[in-house]
Amino acid sequence: MTEPHRAATNSEWIRREDLCSISVTLGVGSAPYQQDLPNALLQAGMLERLFRFGPGLEVFEPDGDHSLRLLHRYDSYRASNRVLWGIWNRLPGIGRRRHPIVASCWLADKLMSKWTTGSSIFHSWTSVSLSSLRAVRNRATTLIENPMVHPLRWQREVLTECRRFGIRPENCDTVLPSLLLKRRELEYQACDHIIVPSTAAEKSFEEYGYGTKAIRVLPGIDHELFRPPLEKKESPIFRVCYVGRVELAKGVVYLLEAWKRLQLPDAELLLVGEIRPEIRSILSRYRGSNVRLAGCVPLSEVVRHYQESSLFVFPSVHEGMALVLLEAMACGLPVIATTTSGASDCITEGEEGFLVAPRDITIMAEAIWWCYQHRSELLEMGRATRRKVECQFTLQHYVQRQMAVYRSVLRA
Repeated sequence: MTEPHRAATNSEWIRREDLCSISVTLGVGSAPYQQDLPNALLQAGMLERLFRFGPGLEVFEPDGDHSLRLLHRYDSYRASNRVLWGIWNRLPGIGRRRHPIVASCWLADKLMSKWTTGSSIFHSWTSVSLSSLRAVRNRATTLIENPMVHPLRWQREVLTECRRFGIRPENCDTVLPSLLLKRRELEYQACDHIIVPSTAAEKSFEEYGYGTKAIRVLPGIDHELFRPPLEKKESPIFRVCYVGRVELAKGVVYLLEAWKRLQLPDAELLLVGEIRPEIRSILSRYRGSNVRLAGCVPLSEVVRHYQESSLFVFPSVHEGMALVLLEAMACGLPVIATTTSGASDCITEGEEGFLVAPRDITIMAEAIWWCYQHRSELLEMGRATRRKVECQFTLQHYVQRQMAVYRSVLRA
């Protein structure tokens, strides 16, 4: 029998008689890897109720024909959020950190808790599940989905970056409100298990006393959407790509500094993603270093940027599992990533790319330089990254891993 705190593997055999005895109330948010899970549970006869969290709130249940029936939609939740955020953004002198996300989470949780059922498993997202956990206490095995490192570890690293670069915490979007930290801690105490996406995240929960509750379930991505170009053309430009929020916590400044030191001819650093306010003044220091800011672009453009790049670099100082790593790999890109980004679960050193210590500008620059000097070897690395995704990190792999966890925790 698989112990609950161990990672569920793709090779676990999920017997039909085990699955038929499992009923799941599932809450899903915006994580792409979770979007296929409701349908898989529905087809297996395991789904009892579905909550969808987002700008609005929706409750579904099976209609008996392998499809879902909408029970309720809280349009009022969307409207109240607009009003709340609109008022908050107009208040003077409050900074960026103390935003009303805690109130939004509390309201979503209260509304959804009215729809909990007597299913054998309750599996939902952190921050929006405290009332539901209390409602199903002693009636279900409870799992909380936590797609990041432990929030106190997250907070510690973000505040370290703020001090390093002279940014006031109240002006940094990624500093978590204290009430949100408290709410998540209460959820961790109340649940039976915490689903985390990587070894790095699992270790962070061990650090804060939840090692016996943490279960590692590696995510997957849509490998049909993210795929190499049909024909990889030789480019005269050595293009290094980063995708994600351009912010302090992602370690972008360390990448920019490494890039500036290298001064590579016929090379370009492409940053794709939302540019957070706290980093705008820092970015201005790197003008003229062959750095291009693409900003937020449609998903099709993100795929194109992957396909037209030579190398993907992800310098985050702390991460659960960055899905952009898997997306870039699926597009056939070699990867340089920090050991704190979740990359150790998907990158074998020297085969699909390189692992570097966070904040180590010198080592990062050396890894980029090696790739610049060995472009022919990057082609085989790119083929290896695609194979790794196809063998271990598709959406189907994730669904199988998660279903294996359901069986494991109930049998335990």
